[in-house]
Amino acid sequence: MRVATEEEDRLLQKISFLESDIYNLENEVMLCESEAKGVREQRRRYTVKFFTVIVVCAFLIILSSGYLINIKADWRLTVAIYLGSGGLGFFALGFLIYTIIFLVRYFAATSKSASAAAFAEKIGVENLDEKETVNLAKLSNLKKNIKDNRTSLDENTKAYFELKEKNDKIFDEEIASGKRKPDFNFDAYNNYIEVTNEWIDFNKLKVEHLRLSNRKKVLEKEVEGMILNEDKCKKSIIWFSILILLHVATIIALIISSNFIEPELVPILNIVIVIFFMITGIVVIINLVNFITKLPYISDSTLALFVADKLGIDQTKKDLKDMMAEIDTSAVKINDLSEKIKEYKDMFAKQRDENFS
Repeated sequence: MRVATEEEDRLLQKISFLESDIYNLENEVMLCESEAKGVREQRRRYTVKFFTVIVVCAFLIILSSGYLINIKADWRLTVAIYLGSGGLGFFALGFLIYTIIFLVRYFAATSKSASAAAFAEKIGVENLDEKETVNLAKLSNLKKNIKDNRTSLDENTKAYFELKEKNDKIFDEEIASGKRKPDFNFDAYNNYIEVTNEWIDFNKLKVEHLRLSNRKKVLEKEVEGMILNEDKCKKSIIWFSILILLHVATIIALIISSNFIEPELVPILNIVIVIFFMITGIVVIINLVNFITKLPYISDSTLALFVADKLGIDQTKKDLKDMMAEIDTSAVKINDLSEKIKEYKDMFAKQRDENFS
């Protein structure tokens, strides 16, 4: 075995650097993809809240303004009655103002126009499209760098073996002619092992093993969180359903009790019933929105997939099943890689023993 030349060592260093750089870039790609999922999830939450706020606002305005339809009076009297209607009109007006502010912030956060992004910055809101654009640009650049590094790795590996083959031939000729004696390579990169295609394949296997192991850990952590989220979604739907049943039961009880109370208390009871109707309506709307948005997390049915697609929901029940399948596949691949790595280590150990025997 001969000592590696300086040029060979430089190529080996470059090969090692490229392999390490590719691994680091692939980890950054995974982080960018995770951030992209976070942006989609944030946009989904904004959209769900948007529809919830709009529906509740419309419900409150219609409910609190319905009694004004047949009133023919001075506008000041009308406003006074509206705001004094048990506080309902005032509450509806306050919620309307909140809705307007929310809509302004919603469109500033989700709009794709440059003016919206500038406005979002002024009011302290993060524009999701701008954030996603920056992330996608970074992701694209990372993938390009990985592709370039892989090309460079192949070129440098090819150049190394061509140079090595050339120097090996010269070395063998000099040994045969007696110009030099055999020497040993104590280079740190070779570690007493002759650098061959097997050595390169061995390092590639280690990089792939590490990549899959990290990916498996990330998936397992995500799956754990998704299972907890699925349980929370189921409980949320159950509790909202129980709440609706309690409200309905309360309204029925109040209506029945109106037949057994003093006549002068009936108007007060009617107001209480109206209030409960209002609260029940809001609860029903919220429960409907809650059920629709939670469905993709607890079911992989066609309806659930349709809702997830339209609302941009990810980490759904289907994603959970896919991730669990990928974890199982990764575990099998990791075991296979571990066996291959062990075979290479045994082979290199045998080569070391032969070289020093």
